[in-house]
Amino acid sequence: MKLKINKNSKIALIGCGYWGTILINSLYQLGYKNIVVYDQNHKNSETLKKKFSYIKISASFDQIVQNKDIKAIILATPPKNNFDIIKKCIYSKKNIFLEKPGIRDSKKMKLLTNLAKNNKIIFMLGYVYCYNDFIKKIKNIIKSKILGKIQYIKLERKNLGPIRNDVDSSYDLASHDLSIIAYLFGLKKKIQVINFKKHKILNKKISDINYLYLKLENIFIDVESSWLNPNKVRSITIIGSKKMLFFNEMDSIEPLKIFNKYANYPRIQNFKKKFFNQKAKIYLGNNYSIKVKEKPSVQNELIYFFNCINKNKKPFTDGFFATKILKLLN
Repeated sequence: MKLKINKNSKIALIGCGYWGTILINSLYQLGYKNIVVYDQNHKNSETLKKKFSYIKISASFDQIVQNKDIKAIILATPPKNNFDIIKKCIYSKKNIFLEKPGIRDSKKMKLLTNLAKNNKIIFMLGYVYCYNDFIKKIKNIIKSKILGKIQYIKLERKNLGPIRNDVDSSYDLASHDLSIIAYLFGLKKKIQVINFKKHKILNKKISDINYLYLKLENIFIDVESSWLNPNKVRSITIIGSKKMLFFNEMDSIEPLKIFNKYANYPRIQNFKKKFFNQKAKIYLGNNYSIKVKEKPSVQNELIYFFNCINKNKKPFTDGFFATKILKLLN
C-alpha cells in the first residue's frame, strides 16, 4: 500500500538558501514539522536550523534518498545540479517538487518527465503563480467573457535583483509570466515566439533585461523582465474588446481592477456616403476593483503537491508543462 502524505510524514528539503527558507516556512505554516534538510554548503543548513529548530540536518544527499520513510523531496537547488539529483530521486521512488526553472535544457526536462512517469513518480514544478488566487480569478474573468475578445496582454516583472549567475532573467523572471499565460489559456493553445530581445549588461553570458514578444492565436503578448530596474514592478495588463484589466501585485489595497473602457473604429457601413471619420471611438465607463480572498501561493502549491501524491494525480505544472515553458525560452 502506498504511503500517504500527512502532517506527520517525513519530508526532505534539498537546498537551504533563499527559496529553501520560504518553502520551510510555508511547510511550518501548514503544520509539517518532520523535515530533514540538506545543502552542499553546511553553513546554509545550520543557518536554517537556527530559524527553524525542529528540522533535522542530513549528513548527505545519499542519506536522504536511501531513507525509505521519506516519500517526498522538495528541491530548491541550482539548475546546473538538478539533472543528476532528480534522476537519483526518481530511481529511489521519491516524489519530487522542483522549484522553477529547475532545468535549463528542455530535452533533459522531457527525459526526466518520462522517467518519472515510467517509475510512477509525482514530478511537479513550482510555478507558483499557477496557484495564485488572483491569477485564478483573472482566469475566471477571461472565461466569463466580461472583457470581451482578448486582444493584447502585457506582463512586466522588474526589480533591482536578486541577480543570479546560473540563468538569465528570462529563466528566472519571464518563466513566471509564461506559466501564467499557459495557465490562463491552457496547454493546448500554441504560443508562438515572434521576437526575443536580450540585453547582457553585467555579464556577457547572462542577459539581465529581456523582451519576449509572443502571439497566441490572435492575441499579441509582450513579456518584459529585468533585474536591473530601480522600482519593483509586477503587473499584468489585459486589453479586451469591451473592457480592460490591470493587475498590480505591488498594490496592497486594490491590486485587481476592471476598467470599463475600450476603443474601436466604427464600421464603414455606418458612415454617411460623403463623410468618413477616421478617428476611433473611445468609450469611458465606470471602473471598479475586484476583491479576492487570497491565501499564500506557496502554501497553495504545496497542498496541491501533497494532494497529487495522495490521489496519484498528474500535476498541472508537471514536467511536460515545464518543457513547454523552457522551449519558449531556449
